[in-house]
Amino acid sequence: VELLDFAGPAEVFIVSDYGKAFRVFTVAASTDLCRTMGNVGIKPDYRYQDAPRADVIVVPGGATGNVDAAGMSWLKKRSQQARITMSVCMGAFLMARAGLLDGVEATTHRWGLEGLKSAAPTCKVVTDRRVVDAGRVVTTAGVTAGIDGALHVVQRLLGKPAARWTAEEWMEYRLRGNQKAPTAKPPGTSGGQ
Repeated sequence: VELLDFAGPAEVFIVSDYGKAFRVFTVAASTDLCRTMGNVGIKPDYRYQDAPRADVIVVPGGATGNVDAAGMSWLKKRSQQARITMSVCMGAFLMARAGLLDGVEATTHRWGLEGLKSAAPTCKVVTDRRVVDAGRVVTTAGVTAGIDGALHVVQRLLGKPAARWTAEEWMEYRLRGNQKAPTAKPPGTSGGQ
């Protein structure tokens, strides 16, 4: 997992409504220590089989190819029970594998936009927004856009004053709305997963 992909949104949900709105927990194949892409150790709270139901599921990016069939099964089943399933960055590819992007608008990190078109052929891939809200599915562009996506979800569920307080008072983060995402690729990149 990319550390900021899950830590940024987690912080938003942890502090919303003075810490009273959400109970944040992590889910993985095992509760053994796992490592982020930057080698930071994280101990998941639950395994797939014993995780409680979640109203909001955040699917972070990173080494998404490491998610096995059990993880995909959990995502498919639990996203049907959730109010919102949100991806951050390349987490959109997991959502595509789970069939959650079929027939909806979605986005991902700019390096993955072309690849997402192949991974989810019936999805309308949006290339110029940091957050795309398709109802039960919310997707975000790269890494820090996950914070914007989480604030968008807070605004949807708790209202604009709650999102503004979380962003501006607690996190000292500018509430951006849904501004356009940059589309330029760095030299020498071709996109993809």
